[in-house]
Amino acid sequence: MLDQALWQRLAEAESLPEAAAAYLALQIGLLPTVSRGAVVVTEENGSRQLAAAWPDGVPPTTALTSAIAMAAEQRRGIVQRPEAVQNDSDAVADASLAFPIVLDGTVESVVAIELSAVRGSEIRTAMRQLQWGTAWIRERLRQRAEGRARRSLQRVTTAQDMLAAALEEEGFAAACRAATTEIALATQCDRVSVGFVRRGHSRVAAISHSAEFGKRMNLVAMLGEAMDEAIDQRAIIIHPAPPDDPLITRAHAELAHAHNARNVLTTPLFVRDQFIGAFTFERAKDRTFDPDTVAMLDFVAATLAPVLAEKRDNDRWLVVKAGDVFLTQLRRLLGPGHFTRKLVALTAAAAVLFCYFAEGSYRVIADARIEGKVQRALVAPFAGFVKEAPVRAGDAVTEGTVLAALDDRELALERLRWVTERQQRLYEYDRALGERSRADRKIIKAQIDQAEAQMHLIDEQLGRAKLYAPFDGLVVSGDLSQSIGAAVERGEVLFEVAPLAAYRVILQVDESQISHITIGQDGDLLVASLPNETFPITVEKITPVASAQDGRNMFKVEAALQSVEPQLRPGMEGIGKVDVGERRLVWIWSRTLMDWLRVTAWRWFG
Repeated sequence: MLDQALWQRLAEAESLPEAAAAYLALQIGLLPTVSRGAVVVTEENGSRQLAAAWPDGVPPTTALTSAIAMAAEQRRGIVQRPEAVQNDSDAVADASLAFPIVLDGTVESVVAIELSAVRGSEIRTAMRQLQWGTAWIRERLRQRAEGRARRSLQRVTTAQDMLAAALEEEGFAAACRAATTEIALATQCDRVSVGFVRRGHSRVAAISHSAEFGKRMNLVAMLGEAMDEAIDQRAIIIHPAPPDDPLITRAHAELAHAHNARNVLTTPLFVRDQFIGAFTFERAKDRTFDPDTVAMLDFVAATLAPVLAEKRDNDRWLVVKAGDVFLTQLRRLLGPGHFTRKLVALTAAAAVLFCYFAEGSYRVIADARIEGKVQRALVAPFAGFVKEAPVRAGDAVTEGTVLAALDDRELALERLRWVTERQQRLYEYDRALGERSRADRKIIKAQIDQAEAQMHLIDEQLGRAKLYAPFDGLVVSGDLSQSIGAAVERGEVLFEVAPLAAYRVILQVDESQISHITIGQDGDLLVASLPNETFPITVEKITPVASAQDGRNMFKVEAALQSVEPQLRPGMEGIGKVDVGERRLVWIWSRTLMDWLRVTAWRWFG
C-alpha cells in the first residue's frame, strides 16, 4: 500500500521537489540499508539547491555532500568508502553513492544515498538501482528545461515584436507610443507608460492608447514619481510588494490608489552605464505580475532601451547634441569624482604650457657614413686571371704591399713569340742588306720595329701584373681571396684603398631640413658598431644637388671628424646629429606637421 501511494505521488507530482521526494522514498524502500538520501538540482543561476532529503528535513552529511560534489565535477557515478576497505569487496563498511544526471552537457541534478554496513557486491547492486531509477528525475528535469526554453522563446519573440514596432516609426515620440501600445496588448496590461530622465527627473514620453496627454496631468506626475522611485533605487519595483521586500514603494502605492491600478510594475532602463528612464506597467487586481511575467517585461524593456535612447538622441538638434556633449564633459571635469579625468586634464595643460615656453636644442638628424678623404681605386691592367690575392677588404696595408697578382704566363709566351719574330726579321734584314734590296730592307725594318714595340708593351704589362698599395691605408673594398683563377677584365676595379688618418663623414640630410644646415656647425656622430661612444664632427661642405632616396630628396653634406680615433674605419654607418641652435620645444615637435600644412594650404588656397 505504501509503495502504491508513493508511485501515485511520483506520477501526480506537480513540482520537481515533490517528484524528487517521492522518488527518493521509493529508492530507499528498495534499498533497506540506506541511512541517508538527497537529491540536488541545478538552478538557472548555476547554484545547486537541495530538492529533497531523507529522512525529511534532515540535511545530508559531510560524506554525502562530498560525494555529490565529486559526482557533479567528474560527471560520473561515485562510490566513497573508507580507505582501509576500498579494495576489499567482502569487507563491511559504510559507503556514500552519488550519480549525476546530465542533460545537454550540463549536470542538472545529482542523486545520492548513504549505505550502512554494506559489502562491495551490495554496493554495485545499489549503484545499479540508483542509476536505473534516475529516469524519473531525468524526465522531470527535461520537462523543466523545456518549460524554461518555452518561456525564453516567448520572451525573445515578444521582445522582437516590440522592437519591430518601435523601429518602424521614424520619430522618437511615435516609437515610444507604438512600443507602449504593443506591450499593453501583448501582455494584457491596462496601461503601459515610458519615461526618460531629464534634468534629474523622469518625464513621461508616451502612454499606451494615448496619442496626446497633458504634461501637467495628475496621472503624468504620479507616473514620473513612480519611475523616479525605481530609478533612484536601481531596482524593479512591484506593488503590492512581496513579503520582506526592502524597497520603498510609496509612489507606486499612491499611483495604484489614485487610479485603481491594483498591480503596478516599474522596470528601469539602463543604457551606456546609466539609468535613462523606466517603463511602468499597470494591471487590474485580478491579474498580478508573476515571476515569469516580470522577467519577460524586464527583458522587453532592456531590449527596447537602446533603440528608444538612440531615437531620442537623433531627434535633437545638432547644436543641442554638441552642447550636451560639451556640458557632459565639462561637468565630469569640474564636478565631483572623475579624479583620473581631472588629473589627465591638468597634466595635459601643464605639458602644453611647458612645451610652449620651454626651449631645447634643435638638432638635424641624418644617416651618416664614414669615407676616406682620398680613396684610390686599383684596376686590372689587362684582361687575365687572378694568380694570388693575399689581402682583402678590411686589411691595413703599407705602401708597396702586394695586394694581388695576375697570371703572366700568357704574356711571357707572347713576349717570347715577339722575341723570336724580331730575331727572324733580323736575319731577313741581313739577307736583304747583302742582296742590296732597298725595298725589302724598309719593309723588314718596319716589322722589326713592330716586334720591338710589342715587346715593350708586354714588358709594361708584365711590370703591372702585380698590384701594389699606393700608400699606407686600409683596403675598403675588394676581396679576391675566394676568386683565385677567376677571370678579370681590363679596367675592372679590384681594390679601393683609403688612408687611415684622413676621413670624412657623409650626411644624407632631408630637403625639408637642409635650410637649417650651414658650414661650420658642430655635431656628433654615432656609428652602429660603437654605440657607446660619440665623435664630434664639423660641417665643411653642402652639395647643392639633391638625390632621390627611399622616396625622399636628400642633400649630401660633408663633415669632418674633429679627431680621428683608431677604432673608426671607412665604411662604418650610423647617425649624425648637427646642432642648429635653441628653439621652443613645441616648434621642434610640430615643425614637420606645420611645414606640411603650409605647403598643402599654399597648394590649394595660395
